[in-house]
Amino acid sequence: MLGWSTDPRRRHPFTVLYVQLMWLRRDKLAFEGAQRTLSTARRRQRSGDAPPTRRVRWVHRVRRAQRHGMTVWSVRPRRRRAVVRVVYLHGGGYVHPLTSDYWRLVSALARTPAVVEVPAYPLAPDATVDDVLPALVALAAEDVDRLPTVVMGDSAGGALALVVARRLCDGEGPPPRRVVCLSPWLDATLSEPEVRDLEASDPMLAESGLRAAGRWWAGRRDPADPEVSPQATRLDGLPPVDVLVGDRDILRPAVETLAERARDADVDLRVHEVTSMFHVWMTRAIPEGRRTRRALVALLRTAAGTQPG
Repeated sequence: MLGWSTDPRRRHPFTVLYVQLMWLRRDKLAFEGAQRTLSTARRRQRSGDAPPTRRVRWVHRVRRAQRHGMTVWSVRPRRRRAVVRVVYLHGGGYVHPLTSDYWRLVSALARTPAVVEVPAYPLAPDATVDDVLPALVALAAEDVDRLPTVVMGDSAGGALALVVARRLCDGEGPPPRRVVCLSPWLDATLSEPEVRDLEASDPMLAESGLRAAGRWWAGRRDPADPEVSPQATRLDGLPPVDVLVGDRDILRPAVETLAERARDADVDLRVHEVTSMFHVWMTRAIPEGRRTRRALVALLRTAAGTQPG
């Protein structure tokens, strides 16, 4: 079953200014060309993952542990009992570490109330999908407080969420209750012809560097392999899948491809499109980001069975 909803509201004036600033800062440079993408990634990797902010640590209980060969942060409410577990897989084109923006989203999700587990998985080009995927599947398969599990991720992490769910449903662990993909990078090859047209309106992503990052992450695999480009993955038997995407995102065409395949598959896939939104807007301190974070909390409560679906 396929559902596609569109939020047609115009951007808040603050968001208009925010996007203009993104253009002025030339945020796209981080993914313009293979060499620039690699040098930017190496610089950010040397700086390391941004840990949970002071505000997150003040509001929530935060623990850090080594699990399955990765650093995993666990964020949970201080006083309320969690009703759902979220395994959150961060984006960054498989090459960038965690940034402080992610903790804004994680903090909102924890208010569900939820246990949110955030793995700092190894990054390309030093690591590939075959190095990392088994550890992420093992993490998602864990039984934490006997809570229903939602696998969620953004961008590259959104693709990983779908791949991890596929493996779990194929017998590598208990199937998750739900999968949530935020601005997912479903086609590492960026082969859809609409990508080039959209790049002119995307203030954040450039196709040349992303293609290089996709090749590094694929390793010995073809970048079109379903475990690298899950727009081609088998959809039958997956739990409900929610995809959130903005219409200014060069990754949007692959979402359309996935949606078309879902029409004839045994899966409940719902696409939530937001007009005039850029890549992973839900992590940013803008009005639309706050609105989307509230919607994600409602989605988690539905997955936990504490709110009607």
